[in-house]
Amino acid sequence: MITEDYVSLETAKLLKEKGFKGWCYKCYGTAVYHKGAPISFDEECELKDEGLECEIEYVEGGYLYDYSYYNSEKDTKVWAAPTLWVTMKWLREKHNIHIMIDCIGSENYLPTAQYTNNSKDITIEGNESKIGGNGFDSFEEACEAAIKYCLENLI
Repeated sequence: MITEDYVSLETAKLLKEKGFKGWCYKCYGTAVYHKGAPISFDEECELKDEGLECEIEYVEGGYLYDYSYYNSEKDTKVWAAPTLWVTMKWLREKHNIHIMIDCIGSENYLPTAQYTNNSKDITIEGNESKIGGNGFDSFEEACEAAIKYCLENLI
């Protein structure tokens, strides 16, 4: 089964900081735990009713939710989680940054960011991959690295 790949929490936070606004089908939000295990909203309410609120732990950004969300400055505890594709399209349309992924060998991916504003090509180097070479082990890993690099260094 083919699934969508979403940006990491760290990248979602950078996107919000850099002005990404848009509806996403998923978002990172606060995870609620009791004794180290995730609990539902109903379980959280029951614990509060029983006076056990001090046993509830809230982990910021600890959960990828399945409901739509729009990034806004008002909500500081939730981050829209766009897909890698939507994020690369946003970088291309809003910031003239084009991300390309080259396949070197059978499973070694090397991302390049082309910044049109100053006609620069920047190759994002990865760690030593499993197969050898200075790339990434998956296409998605290379996309995430390129997106993060662009957000941290080009915008």
